[in-house]
Amino acid sequence: MPVIPVSFVVPAAVLALAFLAWVVVRLIWPSRRGEGPQAALLAWRAGVLWVVGLLLVTLGGRPRAPSGLVFFNWVPFGAQSAVSRPEIVLNLLLFAPAGLLLPWILLRVGRWGLAAGGWRLVLVSVGGAFLLSSLIEITQAFTPLGTAGDLTDILLNTTGCALAAVVAGKLSEVVGRKRYEIRSDSAGRVGG
Repeated sequence: MPVIPVSFVVPAAVLALAFLAWVVVRLIWPSRRGEGPQAALLAWRAGVLWVVGLLLVTLGGRPRAPSGLVFFNWVPFGAQSAVSRPEIVLNLLLFAPAGLLLPWILLRVGRWGLAAGGWRLVLVSVGGAFLLSSLIEITQAFTPLGTAGDLTDILLNTTGCALAAVVAGKLSEVVGRKRYEIRSDSAGRVGG
C-alpha cells in the first residue's frame, strides 16, 4: 500500500465506512420491498466507486528504490511487524465492500443474486478478491505504480472479502425472511 499520511488514513477510513453503511442500508430497504433492480443498480454504482477508490489507493505510484530492484514477498506475514498492525487491519477491510455489495451486484448481472447466499457467494467472493488483489500486487511489484508486492496483502484482502460476503449472505437471509413475512401478512395469511 502507498505511504499515506496517518492524519489522512483515519478520517478517510471513517468516511469510507460511513458511506458503505449508508449504501448497505439503502440496499436493504428496496430489497425488503421487492425492488431488486433498484437495489442492484445502487450496488453496481457503489461497486464502481469502490473499484476506482481501490485503484487510486493501491496504485497511486511511489518512488522506486534507487537500485530499481523489484520485490515480491512470498512469505505470508514475513514482512509484517508490530508496527504493521494498522496496515494489516486496513488490508483486511480494503476488500470488505466487495463482499458486502456482491449479493446485490450478482442480482443485476446474473440469475442468482440475493438468493445465492451461502457457500456459492463466499466462493465467488474469494475467487474474485483473490484475482483482483493478485493483479494489484503484481502490478505494484513489476510496474512504476508501486515498489513491492506482498502475498500477505493478497491473503488479507481475500479474507476480508470472504468475511464480508458471509455477513452479506446472512443479511440477505434476514432481508428475504422479512420480505416473506411482509408478503404473508399482506395476503391475509398467518405465519412467516
